[in-house]
Amino acid sequence: FVKKKFFLKDSFRISRENKKFIKAIIIKITERDRSGFAECIPYKRYGETQKKIFSYLKNNEYEITQLTRQNRFEEIKYLSLRTALELAFKHLNITKNKKYNLSEKYLTSITIPIFNQEKLKKIIHKFKDVNLIKVKVNKNNILKTIKFINKKCPKSKIIIDANEGLNFILLKKIIKDLEELNVIIIEQPFKYGFDHKLKNIKTKILFCADESFHIKNKNKILKYYQVVNVKLDKFGGLNKSLEIIKFLKRKNKKILLGCMVSSSLSIVPALTIAKYCTFLDLDGAYFLKKDFKNGVSYKNGNLILNKDFVWLNKKGPQENLEGLFKKIN
Repeated sequence: FVKKKFFLKDSFRISRENKKFIKAIIIKITERDRSGFAECIPYKRYGETQKKIFSYLKNNEYEITQLTRQNRFEEIKYLSLRTALELAFKHLNITKNKKYNLSEKYLTSITIPIFNQEKLKKIIHKFKDVNLIKVKVNKNNILKTIKFINKKCPKSKIIIDANEGLNFILLKKIIKDLEELNVIIIEQPFKYGFDHKLKNIKTKILFCADESFHIKNKNKILKYYQVVNVKLDKFGGLNKSLEIIKFLKRKNKKILLGCMVSSSLSIVPALTIAKYCTFLDLDGAYFLKKDFKNGVSYKNGNLILNKDFVWLNKKGPQENLEGLFKKIN
């Protein structure tokens, strides 16, 4: 395991933080002459940091290795680390015998972070052909921002993502205006614990739970939401995320498959469960200055898969993967 820093093309601001780079940990699992790779993106919202997880790995390497080889991921402390270890193990199986049949292209939302109006005017032309735009907002100028985006991108559907940054009075005041601006989903408008206030807002717009819907409280808040954001990092991997998706489908909820700001090493594994989801929000690698070789690309709101990417490449994978790991070092 090694630390890796990815610099972003631009600052990525949401309601509670602003980032210019992301700190990852690249995981490698080796068996004989084969290796599996994955990426751990610590989930700051739930108290995870690169420093904490890296220290945990260093101090418990043997135990973690044994738990991983025995598929006992739930005994590993951090959910994003569980995810990476499970994915590295699955990748090891890909290099041995298994192969995922993925499409070459996927419709995904593309995110506009919180920008000032001047910056927004400069970049909005890039989104005119994007079918689904996710807009990060806080309580400042939300209506002005959405009106501007709708005017410049009239064919685009809009997801508003507040990351817990709105309040009840404001949302109730502007909800009817938002209905006329092609807004189809409002994601996590209020802080966890205030979800019940949504029952007093009548609208045709769907409400999506993200921060509020977690592995420890998945039953408590579902009645206030029609959509749930499922991220592999938030639930501890592909297997656990599939369990969550099955649970949500039994509850007749729509699923938004999400991601962190991350490289293709996080995005491509998530595509293996894309077919079970209603919406995709897998634009994490879009924001990186430099992704890994043969990573995904984005065009007009579509995620384009490169079949030569290391997580899918079964032909002669050893040279490809080891080269990647040496490059990280």
